[in-house]
Amino acid sequence: MRGNRTLALVLGLLLLPFVVAASLYAVGWHPERSGNHGELLSPPRALPPLVDARGAPLVRSAAPHWRLVIAGAGPCDDACRKWIVLTRQVHVALYKQMSRVERTWLTDQANPNDAALLTLQPDLHTAVAADAASRAAFDLESGGHRVYVVDPEDRIILRYASDADPRGILKDMERLLRYAWAG
Repeated sequence: MRGNRTLALVLGLLLLPFVVAASLYAVGWHPERSGNHGELLSPPRALPPLVDARGAPLVRSAAPHWRLVIAGAGPCDDACRKWIVLTRQVHVALYKQMSRVERTWLTDQANPNDAALLTLQPDLHTAVAADAASRAAFDLESGGHRVYVVDPEDRIILRYASDADPRGILKDMERLLRYAWAG
């Protein structure tokens, strides 16, 4: 009799977390704050076809990479240059994981003048959102420059506001790279 009570107590303790989790799910409870600093795009957006600065289709590198995309309409102004420098600092701060991440400047200009940017930051890629779908995927109509995270499967998964804290981007990237096996 005593053995049955012990067995029932052990089983009850093992099942308790599942019962609590199912109850919370059934009533629709969600935590007030998520662990990410950027806005999680749910569902993720598919990366539309982009072209490079010369108008040729942008080709993926042989190995899949995570990408930090600085997106904004028009030429690269002071806010754009600030984000390019800040994302470079985030990129360098990733240290050992740095090779898993690429940075891209995305604009809607047909022939962007990227020579000055590439002289200072040769690891920066330039892309052009040539059609309406590309501009919509990166919210280029809303003005300002934002940073987006694109996963190795070419899905836009995170968006950061134009006034986001770069330390939040770094923390999110560290977490993504720690737990992701792809890229």
